[in-house]
Amino acid sequence: MRLPQAPLVRGELYGDGEPALDDPAELFHEASKLHPALAHRQGAGLARLAANQHLQSASARAVRRNPRRRCHRLPRPQRPKCSLWHALDLRRSRRDFTGASLSLAHLATLLDAGYGLRDGRRRTVPSGGALYPFELHVAARAVGAMQPGVYRYDPELHALEEHELGDPWPALEAACPLPGLLDGGAAVLLLLAIFGRTRFKYGLRGYRFALLEAGHVIQNVALAGVALDLAVLPLGGFYDAQVDALVGADGVEESVVYGAVLGGAA
Repeated sequence: MRLPQAPLVRGELYGDGEPALDDPAELFHEASKLHPALAHRQGAGLARLAANQHLQSASARAVRRNPRRRCHRLPRPQRPKCSLWHALDLRRSRRDFTGASLSLAHLATLLDAGYGLRDGRRRTVPSGGALYPFELHVAARAVGAMQPGVYRYDPELHALEEHELGDPWPALEAACPLPGLLDGGAAVLLLLAIFGRTRFKYGLRGYRFALLEAGHVIQNVALAGVALDLAVLPLGGFYDAQVDALVGADGVEESVVYGAVLGGAA
């Protein structure tokens, strides 16, 4: 007869002692809760958006573009025959990268699946208020004939805008606390959150919405990776300041919150 599993005690979860009374995670979770008594204050951003046409216009087009930077058009996304259930069954966090180059067509498909444009404005993921606070950056080591470098994905143009050329791998490897995560990978997808795009409307709750949306994006990329027989490794542990520096983020108003290593599979 199998005995019931003993419940975890707080000491096992948190180590020696209890979490501090000012534990940042608990404080944030409490501060971002919605309360009926605070509905007027917490709804101030919604009221401001409803009354301001400039805000409405700006929030309806969450794309930045620098016309002085070179832009590389991507091929049309592929649509491999793969059922949703097959992709769900086979989805794994894979590290069996072969070191081979990632084709531009495959990268284009992953980017489109993750955050591609649909019906003129909507994306492939749910987003609080349809505000889409993310910009997808690609740190490319071996992608088709493209030069190694960091690129920003423009979903309206379905193109990659040059951010900075040069091999990003040494900086990425130095930003990973665990060695070997990038071995054999061809590129790393980085999700840059622009928190003001959701916080102006939803306050602290908007930060929660951004984190939820990041999960939707990477799941889409992982499922598309199954359909293309690619290895996709979600990447959540990295030295934030070093990765933010790669994409030119200040780490406060904008910061990379999630990523994925991409490459050919063994």
